[in-house]
Amino acid sequence: MTQKEFQKLLEKQRQGSLNKAEENLLEEFVNRLQQNQKHRRIDPGDDHKKRIRKQIDQAIDAHRHQRRLLNSKVLAYVSGIAAVLCISFFAFRYFSVEYTSVTTGKGEQRSLVMSDGSKIWLNANSSLTYPVNFNENRNLQLTGEAFFEVFRDEQHPFTIKTGAVRTTVLGTSFNINSYDPASPVVSVRSGKVKVEHTNTGAKVYLVKNQELVFENANSPVTTTGNLQDIMLWMQKTIVLNNTSLLKTATVLENSYDVKIDFADPSIKELRITGKFHDEPLETVLQSIALINHLKIDTLSQNHFMIRKNAP
Repeated sequence: MTQKEFQKLLEKQRQGSLNKAEENLLEEFVNRLQQNQKHRRIDPGDDHKKRIRKQIDQAIDAHRHQRRLLNSKVLAYVSGIAAVLCISFFAFRYFSVEYTSVTTGKGEQRSLVMSDGSKIWLNANSSLTYPVNFNENRNLQLTGEAFFEVFRDEQHPFTIKTGAVRTTVLGTSFNINSYDPASPVVSVRSGKVKVEHTNTGAKVYLVKNQELVFENANSPVTTTGNLQDIMLWMQKTIVLNNTSLLKTATVLENSYDVKIDFADPSIKELRITGKFHDEPLETVLQSIALINHLKIDTLSQNHFMIRKNAP
């Protein structure tokens, strides 16, 4: 969010014309301003700055007592001179943070070694945004899927935001799949992570071999088992475990940079199980057709249609 966009949202809030999406965006931004305050050292320097600091602390204390109501949150910052100073001070510091992004196309994967020593593998059709000064600010934004090996630093927690879900760790290895933003999946290979849903307040702690998915973005469901298959995408292996053809098509589209359509919507709910290690797309499609008695039409080099096979 730019400073201009932030000011525009504040003005719309004052006028009572915010829509639901804008309310959520402003609520999230105010929370992030608080988080930045917690991890930064502030040197007042003179009496004026000391007064500002005192006013900031008073505004934050008032805000914390009303944290569940967006209007109360924002009003705690914008009512009175102290609140105006608070917003101006925090916004200046926030907007001064530089961010960079890494994006992969369909059929592409990338690995990163961060400045703090953490390692990240980014799956196809995914993006990762993080601060340039990563050693001091380890807050990332993920779209798609990535696997993380996090360097432990108790002074700077490692946080990944995927839609309305926030995952926080100190040092561990885990996978996040957020191709479906409504139902992100967090899978832990080692260590311990905290997963929070910022809209519902749900909070779950996961340890080794535990996996969590927010069904319909509300109810967290945790399972335990051997999760090695979850990470096989880093070895160019596609794992299907009673997976619907609709979800399978999405996996193949991301992995091979193709388009897959269905001639009959009922086909989408058929299921398939199997592993395909660095196989040509034609081999995978032939297996799908054989198992489910289907036919694959090639519409172009990168466009396929799945239909029922005539009896």
